[in-house]
Amino acid sequence: MNEEMQFWSPQDDRYSENYYESNYARLPAQPLDFKPLENYGNPVAGPGDMSNMYDPGPYPNNPDFEEEPPLLEELEIYPDRIVQKMMAVLNPFRSHGLTDDADYLNKDPDLAGPIFFYLVLAVCLFLSGNKAHFGYIYGISVVSCTMMYCLLTLMTAHNVFKLTTVASVLGYSLIPIVALSAFGVFLSLKGLAGAILAIMSVIWSSVSASRLFVAISGDKEQQPLIAYPCALVSAVYVLLVIF
Repeated sequence: MNEEMQFWSPQDDRYSENYYESNYARLPAQPLDFKPLENYGNPVAGPGDMSNMYDPGPYPNNPDFEEEPPLLEELEIYPDRIVQKMMAVLNPFRSHGLTDDADYLNKDPDLAGPIFFYLVLAVCLFLSGNKAHFGYIYGISVVSCTMMYCLLTLMTAHNVFKLTTVASVLGYSLIPIVALSAFGVFLSLKGLAGAILAIMSVIWSSVSASRLFVAISGDKEQQPLIAYPCALVSAVYVLLVIF
């Protein structure tokens, strides 16, 4: 025991305590600066009243968070506009509506709806066993939108069309063709019934697209001229659906 105490005892009389072995009372007192929490919770009650001990109270309102727009608006997706343009395509012979306003169609062209319908058309072609689906739909949509934009620019005196507007109108006019492709998933369209449905979808799509284009240009007399190239574009998609 004595040997162990001797082993752990300092071997040199000149041994001095290091910083950590010194007396903590010699260290100068460092004042702690606590800042009270303001505008948060209720003050802690006395020893006899513990009702408000754990009541933090309402959090302070963040005005920046309240002023943030909804997520769909940040993504530039407006469901009300999508529904209005869909109704304009599904009922091309209806009376004057909001979709007949050129400023409304040209100011904020909606591309979320057309992209959705292009994807649905490609998925239906894929499910029906058609080899022409995503790549073909993408290529035909780009070429048709570009050619239609150039044609409409030449047909109008003032350049009132935008490429995004043309793409939006052609995309929404695909709704009858998308419905035809949905039928093609379950039924064969290579018979007489398929041919009748194909002709009806082409006429429906071309009339709807030409009506929206005429609403932008303001010249209703050009609707038959505009409906012809729209029918050609629709016929290309219909051929993809049938064959």
